[in-house]
Amino acid sequence: MHRPGVFRGWKIVAAVHLLLALIFGAAYSFGAFFSSIQSNFGADSFSTASIFSGTALVYYLVGVFSGGLSDRTSARAVTSAGIVLLSLGFLASSLLSDSLMLFLLSFCLLVGLGVGLVYVPAVTTVQRWFVLRRSSASGIALAGTGLGTLVGPMVAGLLMRHMSWQTTMQLYALTIAVLGLLAASSLHNRPEDLGLHPDGLAPPAQAIRPDATGLSLAEAARQSRFWCYFTAIFFGSIGLFLALVHINPYAQQLGLSVTEANLLIGLIGVGNIGGRLLLGRLGDRIGALRSLVLLALTLAVLCALWLLAQSFATLAIFAVLFGAANGGCISLYPALAASWFGTRNLGAILGALYIAVGIAALAGGSVAGRLFDLQHSYTLSIALAGGCALLSVLALLLASRAHSTRGTPDLSYP
Repeated sequence: MHRPGVFRGWKIVAAVHLLLALIFGAAYSFGAFFSSIQSNFGADSFSTASIFSGTALVYYLVGVFSGGLSDRTSARAVTSAGIVLLSLGFLASSLLSDSLMLFLLSFCLLVGLGVGLVYVPAVTTVQRWFVLRRSSASGIALAGTGLGTLVGPMVAGLLMRHMSWQTTMQLYALTIAVLGLLAASSLHNRPEDLGLHPDGLAPPAQAIRPDATGLSLAEAARQSRFWCYFTAIFFGSIGLFLALVHINPYAQQLGLSVTEANLLIGLIGVGNIGGRLLLGRLGDRIGALRSLVLLALTLAVLCALWLLAQSFATLAIFAVLFGAANGGCISLYPALAASWFGTRNLGAILGALYIAVGIAALAGGSVAGRLFDLQHSYTLSIALAGGCALLSVLALLLASRAHSTRGTPDLSYP
């Protein structure tokens, strides 16, 4: 029996927080490795950015498989396998510095598979342990992504002052393996597996929001709401990947130092942490849907600020606020999906929805790199990100009005 006030679900949240910090700290540290990798292989911006974009596309595509697999088996086993592959990806890539093609295949496939096997199963697990406090719990867990975004690039930058980028990747591989397997061992798919109930409440108390049932992936995919939501997530994610990959070279183009440029990536992570912790709770109060609409509008305004930014101070303000708004969106995406489609097959549904994020990563990273190669300016790419945020608002509003065949009430509004 768990002691009053020490609900096991919060330990699950802590484990997922650590897992997400590790996998995204590793993945997003690519921004800090960008210049070194580009110099090592003599590659252009498009080719280098495509490594990150390809990796992101792989791990969001894998989410469909890993989410469904964890629904049927064990989140602990699936995430442990992901941690092993992610660690091997960094190790193998560090040993393949003589061939850009081999490096790209190793990093994209192994790191992509590793992140994909961890992300959706871990996020889905949190949704099943909570109902009444789902947005808050999701925000705290997903703040791990923000922490990783902050710590990963900064630590990589500091280490590369004293050692090669290859050795830095090897240290990352070891850290991921040790801490990741420890966190994965703490996961349990459902509170019922341990004789508990969501939120730590008895069934009569938590039954007022009966969304432990839900649609299958096939049933959800037949709804227009699913595809409107998919579109909203796609457009809402483009700007984040564009910023994570290109704010570093953008800052250096303005004449800022490498240290300042790396710090901007970290500041996006700071904003992510605050956004997921604070704005995730907003979803429990005014509804996940309302919160997402407000945050997407905020992203469009912030892209205008980025276009005007010409100093480190202005870019730093942009990075923190942009990270916060994105962090709030990312923490609320699974909570809104759970309220619209239920949690019975949420892993598979989230995995399918997150394909939109993978496609957005390809657009936000590679396309922006190509536009820069052609124009030697990020103006058009930043404007495109702002326009996409507005399209995300439109798609969310269309999703909210779309017909749902699910037998439980729409819980996106309190």
